Amino acid sequence: MARMIPSRGPRDFTPASQEGIIYDALASLPDEFVVVHSMRMVTSLRDDLRENEADFIVFHRDLGILCIEAKAGQVKYEAGEWRYGSGLLMPRGGPYNQASNSKYRLIDRFEQLRMRDTLRHCKLLHAVWFPSVRREALCGYCLPPEGDLKITLFSNDLIDPEPSIRRIFSLQVAGTATQLSENDENRVISKVLCPELNLIPSKRFSYDLAELAFIRLLQSQQRVLDFLSEQKSAIISGPAGSGKTLIAVERAKRAASTGDEVLFLCFNTMLKNDIASRLAEFSRIEVKTIAGLAHEKCLTSPPSYEGLAEYLLTLDENSFPYKHVVIDEGQDFGIAEIEQSEILDLLFDLIKKKDGSFYLFYDKNQFIQGSELPSFLLQADCKLSLYVNCRNSVNIARCSYGALESNPGIETKTTSAPGSAPKMIATTNVGKMIEFINREISALQSAGIDDIVILTCSSVTQSPLNEEVVDERWRGSDVPFYSCRRFKGLEADAVILVDINSDLWDDAELSGDYDSGDGLMFYTGASRAKHELRLVFDMSETESLAVLEKLGIQAQRKPLRSLARRLNALIVPA
Repeated sequence: MARMIPSRGPRDFTPASQEGIIYDALASLPDEFVVVHSMRMVTSLRDDLRENEADFIVFHRDLGILCIEAKAGQVKYEAGEWRYGSGLLMPRGGPYNQASNSKYRLIDRFEQLRMRDTLRHCKLLHAVWFPSVRREALCGYCLPPEGDLKITLFSNDLIDPEPSIRRIFSLQVAGTATQLSENDENRVISKVLCPELNLIPSKRFSYDLAELAFIRLLQSQQRVLDFLSEQKSAIISGPAGSGKTLIAVERAKRAASTGDEVLFLCFNTMLKNDIASRLAEFSRIEVKTIAGLAHEKCLTSPPSYEGLAEYLLTLDENSFPYKHVVIDEGQDFGIAEIEQSEILDLLFDLIKKKDGSFYLFYDKNQFIQGSELPSFLLQADCKLSLYVNCRNSVNIARCSYGALESNPGIETKTTSAPGSAPKMIATTNVGKMIEFINREISALQSAGIDDIVILTCSSVTQSPLNEEVVDERWRGSDVPFYSCRRFKGLEADAVILVDINSDLWDDAELSGDYDSGDGLMFYTGASRAKHELRLVFDMSETESLAVLEKLGIQAQRKPLRSLARRLNALIVPA
């Protein structure tokens, strides 16, 4: 019995076509034959899309390939046209042309698959089968020019089609002889006639969908700039993940497109480098850190913000080279040295004199309690708040916000995918921390995530895990290891946040550091994660109890578990 494709019987067909009868007849061919029923072919060569369907394709390693068009019932040819018994015109020039077209689409397929060499050693023919008509019925008739009795089968051939099939294969075709090896045979079946396809969803399929949602949200956020197009100055606040940096970059591009010089300021070097790479093609945009600007103008180390202020006071609208200023992560500029020097106010005044634009983006959740915003914020033409979290999954957003004390200004609205809950361990054993981190890196990479970063809430040098860090990389991997401060404004698909201790929830005013207390460092680090978040707590039950009290949560029997609930995290064994 021939190998039939599909093996369960003929594909969908009109019973009147009698293709089912032909299928059964061809199935009686010997084992070395392969028969494909209803093969639909779409080929694209040189931007030319061609479509065809062959009723049957018969293949034999030693004989070649035969394309058969079946035409049951009454068939007429008159006035140069093929018609059905009803008088309806047949498509594509009638059965012989249809069979021939199938043959040429098959040739196209060989070429498309770069199997021309195989094609040169394989005879290709076509034929027409009239299963409702006996051969004797054609006595006294002449076939149309494109037809020939030698390539025509009839009802007579339904009982035993092999002799007629072999007779057609014996016809000479431009000197081509079929000489196929066993490997050639397998390639013809597996690539041309019946290729196998197994599409396995990407390991990171869910992440890719979430990424698409994030991109769409970010694009919608950019419309904020359309609303602000007539505003000379604007102060735009938004929580972590609301797309502030992306909008700031877009604002700088739009300002530079007018032909004016633009100064883009941020606080940390890694963010500056990232933004500079995004704006590399815009020669009129200079990206600097505030410290870099101070060093450039005052040549002091460490940077003198007082000196920068004195320098700015010497400038007027003609000597100040920039017409537009864009500031990202403006809350970082709230440290005492910068506030007291009134640098932002001075920049704002210079821009006003030049009739330029001043845009500042900040996260009000990262201002220390009780600090006052610089005075220029009160003078801005427009103040706008972003509320949609475009970066984090819902579960990660809840986790990062959960680290902060109850605050009416915190907005947790997000249209992102829920995502998985952050995983956390709590242990003072450094060895167990290392085991957990290695295990999670391996699991994340197996899930298709390579954009992983480890962030310490301390500093790299002071982290208990420092011995596992070599050249800012986690030992034995290419995973970066940075401090949360250094990574501010940036993001990664997965973040492993380490060195989480009760000190992070000390009062910010008492800590002496603008972003270390009140859970701000946790918020900063956790909110860098787009899809996956892992938490390593260096904390005992007693210490977690103190954190809960700082968050205004009544002491409970199992404080670590209560803290995990507050942070929307899942505790896993250390």
